[in-house]
Amino acid sequence: MNETLKVTKKINSHIANQNLSFQEAELMGLSQPTPFLALSDVAIESKFQTLKRELPGIEIYYATKANPDPKILGLVKKLGDGIDVASYREVLAAKAAGIPVWKMLHSNPVKNPTDIINCVKEGVQWFTFDNVDEIYKLRKFAPNANILLRIAIPKNSSVVNLSFKFGADEMEALPLIRNAVSNGLRVRGITFHVGSQCTSPESYISALQISKNIFNAAYNEGILLDVLDIGGGFPIGYRMGVPTISEFCSVIIRNIRNLFPNNMRIIAEPGRFICGEAITLVTRVIGKSIRKGIPWYYIDDGIYGSFSGKLFDHCDYRFITDKQGIRTECVVAGPTCDSIDVLSMDQRLPRLDLGDLLLVPGMGAYTSASATFFNGFAPTRIAVIEEITRTKPRKLNSFAFPPIQEQERKKQRLQIAQNI
Repeated sequence: MNETLKVTKKINSHIANQNLSFQEAELMGLSQPTPFLALSDVAIESKFQTLKRELPGIEIYYATKANPDPKILGLVKKLGDGIDVASYREVLAAKAAGIPVWKMLHSNPVKNPTDIINCVKEGVQWFTFDNVDEIYKLRKFAPNANILLRIAIPKNSSVVNLSFKFGADEMEALPLIRNAVSNGLRVRGITFHVGSQCTSPESYISALQISKNIFNAAYNEGILLDVLDIGGGFPIGYRMGVPTISEFCSVIIRNIRNLFPNNMRIIAEPGRFICGEAITLVTRVIGKSIRKGIPWYYIDDGIYGSFSGKLFDHCDYRFITDKQGIRTECVVAGPTCDSIDVLSMDQRLPRLDLGDLLLVPGMGAYTSASATFFNGFAPTRIAVIEEITRTKPRKLNSFAFPPIQEQERKKQRLQIAQNI
């Protein structure tokens, strides 16, 4: 392997922390009941700025599927270069937020014909494919579109393998490109996704090399490709640390510069990295018991709500309390009647009381996006921290505001406990 393609040893690691203090959470709780997801628009802006700095020259297309909340899409309109959509409804959501249709890239490799027709009517110009039948659908319903071939990435280090369901193998790539071109389609480049929550940038090294091989093979047949979409996968730390984004992106940038010309259009589709750490769940203890000698705490959000990411996205969330005392192993469970609604069995917390607040950081991605109304519990609302806690712009990780007196906080908790 070329010396420049080696991954540097990971020195630093990063873990998500709550984006508001307990005092701010209490203040927000005065105007709305728990549970609620506290969104920091300052944090969203900071993530875009970080990616622009660490991925110079790469266009940032937010992955709508991570969290399609209108508040976040409104920020994407101002901060992003474009947006990654995967369905007609996501197109409509992006349009409602004011994002121009020409900035949308439909990244779903296999689409319902009706979806293609509706998206084309709205003005979507970019689509992806990874098989022959999709070529025929695009030829019929989107003959003037720009299309990207989605390729599979073997042996990745991601928590969620997105090449299991989609992506053409490297040996299939050139025949598919030939087929699409012979059917009059405008093949513009290659797209890949190393998988969601990628824990090592090594996966991008092999993906970039495979992409380069396909670019070269197409060029040798007179087919000029000029777009590379490197997908998403940029990780955030939940309970376990992950490489810092600077270390992560430096590997990607170094290999892109080694393999591709400077005038290549390159797109990234981050979702989790942009919205994941920008939201902290604020939840309360609504019940407690001792079961086989172990404390159980029941909270007002669960696996069918904001913790859906635990089930669908394999996330292990961290619970934070401001209570003091000896910490013991306990179980934290959600509010529904389903026994699967258990959120943690191996975290250590001090003794909690009814009405106590818990903060859960890293709750922005694949949480409310996949929440349900099971058992009659509605998905948790998103509230913007800056809109409630202060009237002027808020610095990230700055919690200075007139504090709620401790006796007032105890009074509020007592009232909540009495009403449970």
